Amino acid sequence: MSKVPNAIMEELYDDVTQRPAQVIQNSAIAGAIGYGATILMRRAPVIGTLVAGTALLAEGWRVAPKVSSFLDEAGEADSIEKRIAVARQGARGLGREGALFIETLPAAGVGSKLAFAHLEKSAFAQSLSTAVAEKAEFPLRRALPDELFFRGPGTKIKNSLMADAQTVDALGASRLMPSQKPYTVEHGRIIDPIRGRMSQVMSGTAESVEIGVVQQAKQIQVHTHNPHVDAPGMMSVPDMRMTPKDALGVINAGENQTFYIGLGRAPVAPGSDVQVRALVMDHKAKEAFLHDYMAMADRKTFGLTDLKAPVKVDYDGALRSLQRVDINNPWNTLSRIAPYEKPGVSNLAETLGLNRVNNSFTSRLSSRLGIGDGLPTFVRSTVTASNPLFLVDRSKS
Repeated sequence: MSKVPNAIMEELYDDVTQRPAQVIQNSAIAGAIGYGATILMRRAPVIGTLVAGTALLAEGWRVAPKVSSFLDEAGEADSIEKRIAVARQGARGLGREGALFIETLPAAGVGSKLAFAHLEKSAFAQSLSTAVAEKAEFPLRRALPDELFFRGPGTKIKNSLMADAQTVDALGASRLMPSQKPYTVEHGRIIDPIRGRMSQVMSGTAESVEIGVVQQAKQIQVHTHNPHVDAPGMMSVPDMRMTPKDALGVINAGENQTFYIGLGRAPVAPGSDVQVRALVMDHKAKEAFLHDYMAMADRKTFGLTDLKAPVKVDYDGALRSLQRVDINNPWNTLSRIAPYEKPGVSNLAETLGLNRVNNSFTSRLSSRLGIGDGLPTFVRSTVTASNPLFLVDRSKS
C-alpha cells in the first residue's frame, strides 16, 4: 500500500503527458454523468437510486475478478521476488483506478453544480426532468410497495402527534412537510401518526407530485403548492379523490395552509356537484376561513368552480382546534371552530381564490390541456398515489 500514492502520481503524469485526449474524454463523460445524476436524484430519486445501485453492482462485477486474481497470485507467491512483483502489480492497478478517480471527480462535480444552477432556470432541464418524472418516475413509484416508502432515514416521527388514542395534532403533522424556500417543485408525504412514522419526502414537478403511497384512514397526506400563484391553497378534485372519504389532506403553500376533507375513490363526473369541506389558514394575516358547501367539478380542468363565500372563523381558535383533531372524523373538529366575532373583508378568500365563481384551478392548470375524468390526470393533478382515474386498484385488504 505504501507504493500506491506514487503509482497514482505516475499514472496521472503519464495520462496528462501521453494521453491528454483520453483525459478530456473521461472528464466530459464524468461531467455528463454528474449533470444527469443530479437531475435524476432531484426529480426522480427512485430511478436515481436504482441507477446508482446498478452502477455500483456493475463496478463490483468488474473489479471482483481482478481482486480475486490478485489474491490468488499473492497466495501463490512463495519467494520475496514474487511477493515484490505481486505488490508492484497491485500498486499499478490501484494507481490506475486512483488516477481515473482524480481525473473524473472534478468534472463530475462541475456537471452536478451546473445541474443545480440550470434545473430551475433552464427550460430544457425543466422539460427533461418533468418528462422523466411523469413518464418513468411516477409510474415506478406507484408500482413499488407502500411499505418501501416508510423505510430509511427521516421516516420516524420523533415526538408523538397523538394527544390520546383519538386525537391528533394535525398542525404538527402539517409542519413535517413544510413549504420549500425558494419554491421549486411540489413535494409530498404521508404522515402515519398512530404508528409514529411518515413516508419519504417525494419530489414532483412544478404542478404535480406522486407520493407513491396510498393514503389510508387515520393517516394525513401533506403536499406543497407554489405559493406565488393566484390561488396557492386551491385543491383540485383529484386532490380530494386521492384522500380517503372523510380523511384529512393538507396543502402547504408558503404562509397559506389548506386542511381539506377527502372525497374518497367514488367517481366524480365533470360538471357534477362536489362537496367542499376545508379550513384555510393565512398565517401572515392571521385569518382563517371555513368552506362547507357544494361546488362543481370543472369540465375542462377538473378543478373546482361555483365556489361560495367562506365563513370567517377565529384564527386562534382554529390553531387550537388543529392541535386536537378527531382522527376518526376530522371535520367534526374543524366544523366546530367558532366564527370570527368581528365582521371583516375576506382578504384571504381573494388571495386564495376560493370564493371566485370562475376560478377553475386556472392558476395551476391551463385550460388548454382539456384534461377530463377520462384521461390520466397525473400529468397536471396534484397528488395521484391512489387516483382512481388510473383504473388501478391498490386498495389494501
